Amino acid sequence: MNSIKKLLEPGRIGNLELKNRVIYSAMDLRSTDRQGHISEEAALSLIERARHGVGLVSLPGVYPYQQEGAPHGKTISLQSDDFIPQFIPIVKKVHELDARIMVQIVARGTRIEGTNTAAGPSPVRFGYTSIIPRELTAEEIREHVSQFGDAARRAREAGIDAVEIHACTGKLISMFLSPYSNRRTDEYGGNTENRTRFLREIIADMRAKAGTDYPLSVRLTVDEMVPGGIDLEEGVRIAKLIAPLVDSVQPSVGTQERMWNISCCYFFPPAYLLPTTEAIKKVSPVPVIAMAKLGEPLTAEKALVEGQADFISLGRPLLTDARWLEKAAAGDFASIRRCIGCVNCFTFNERREIQPARVSCTVNPEVLRETEYDIPAKAAVSRRVTVVGGGLAGMECARVLALRGHKVNLYEKSPALGGQWIIAAHASYKHEEKTYIPWLARELEKNGVTVHLNTKVTAAMLKESAQDEIILATGAVPRSLPLELPQPGPSLVQGNDIIMDRARAGHRVVIIGGRYVGMECAVKLAGDGHHVSVVDAAAIGHDTNPRILGLYRNLMVEKGVYLYPDSPVLRFMNYGVDIAHLNSMLSLKADTIVLAVGTRPVNDLGPELDALGLKYRLIGDCRRIGDALYATRDGAEAAFAV
Repeated sequence: MNSIKKLLEPGRIGNLELKNRVIYSAMDLRSTDRQGHISEEAALSLIERARHGVGLVSLPGVYPYQQEGAPHGKTISLQSDDFIPQFIPIVKKVHELDARIMVQIVARGTRIEGTNTAAGPSPVRFGYTSIIPRELTAEEIREHVSQFGDAARRAREAGIDAVEIHACTGKLISMFLSPYSNRRTDEYGGNTENRTRFLREIIADMRAKAGTDYPLSVRLTVDEMVPGGIDLEEGVRIAKLIAPLVDSVQPSVGTQERMWNISCCYFFPPAYLLPTTEAIKKVSPVPVIAMAKLGEPLTAEKALVEGQADFISLGRPLLTDARWLEKAAAGDFASIRRCIGCVNCFTFNERREIQPARVSCTVNPEVLRETEYDIPAKAAVSRRVTVVGGGLAGMECARVLALRGHKVNLYEKSPALGGQWIIAAHASYKHEEKTYIPWLARELEKNGVTVHLNTKVTAAMLKESAQDEIILATGAVPRSLPLELPQPGPSLVQGNDIIMDRARAGHRVVIIGGRYVGMECAVKLAGDGHHVSVVDAAAIGHDTNPRILGLYRNLMVEKGVYLYPDSPVLRFMNYGVDIAHLNSMLSLKADTIVLAVGTRPVNDLGPELDALGLKYRLIGDCRRIGDALYATRDGAEAAFAV
């Protein structure tokens, strides 16, 4: 099988005819006017996915009412008829593109933006928040039901083709479904029938107000993957009660207690949720929509051909490449820009360089800027540009420069392109991250960038070549610590060298630095039988993505790694390391000390160019230390400035 015929076949959800089996999942882009209205950028981003062939696109989750004690925040609203008009032009444009549009209706319950308020079925203390939800009364539950129904009616009046009910990921409806979060003893708690009552009443109210013929889908938690929660056996029982009431079901797993199970990162294998989806398919009388790690076209096709699902829902694969379906239909799989599973799209609140705060993507700087970046406008004048440095920033910059019609030479002093990303993507479980450098390299070749490997650029070379533009993307190198290492004493190595197997460690290892490199080294070394301690002056995993941190933490605990947070290093000793821990000095024995304390910019060339009076731009880590998303975005923006 090397084509996607089944994905391109028409399908039906209720009475809604779709031209193919691909659904753009409801992606909360966090892009609104903060008054409950979708931003123009978010609307255009949605329309762009419809333009490139997707059969059904989904509006980000909307609230059916004002969240308790909360402003609108970054979420869209359908709480009153006043919000209907914003959707009408979006619907019109999507229909003009021969696609259909669905809206997801959701209520948070907990983690309500900008508040210390939470409400749910029971006052249960969760691990992800110290705020204990207020138990909703039966009267309040009925009010919620009515508001969901009103929102569905408004969606239909706006011309939206279908509604998806968000009953998953530990939000309000799924909190009622779960024995973990629902401890009630009234008609809304207890056995499976009672715990599904809230959802069943919502569906009935939607049918009554929006019409029995209005297509309803439900994204349904069928396995919470936490002890005491919904397991798959219970998920099947829930699906048997819910599926006959709606027009399609999308099985979902995970809960907010373990966010990494909701937003599957690079640790999860492709199509990992298909066995669960198939179990629901066997008991569902309505079409089943598969989700999670289905961005490989032939994998998605196979799921349909083998009857594991009826439709494929793609979120991040279509975020990273709006033309995913067009390229897949043409058999041009290699040109698809793949989601790399980094889940940086969930780090919008921490990215000070992106304002207003909203979703962005490591591999696709075009997200929410499609009208500016999707088809780069040709430059008015073609210029000769030299890019020095073949890491992510330099490669993306060269790619976009070439697309804009410039003549580009890219220089890299090492034998391979990729820079720090070669190390970041090295681990065996990072199969998706490994796709990024080959994709960029193919794009450089396709668009005529001349690549020079094993070439160290000098200021004299640049002066002699008389380039119109010089862009420095010379990256960064690992930092050291200003501490003396006694001799004889432990060996001292960099974490990058441990990851790349360029250095060997003794039996007892102390890793200084508990972020990504430190945690990856700890998992690797402990897995190989070393006695490993991780020391950090701040929290272990500080400033890392919680959707990845929890998995690293679990692996470190499982492998017996000793963790010392909030423990500054005092000194290196001939026996190991002295640290400050719990307000006293603690000595840790070590055969090897591994440094994972970040990086520092490298810009030796800049001062030499200054001396020659040559102008240049700095991008990526040599300008300011950041991550891969920052580097790629910086490269694209520099290319548009030329």
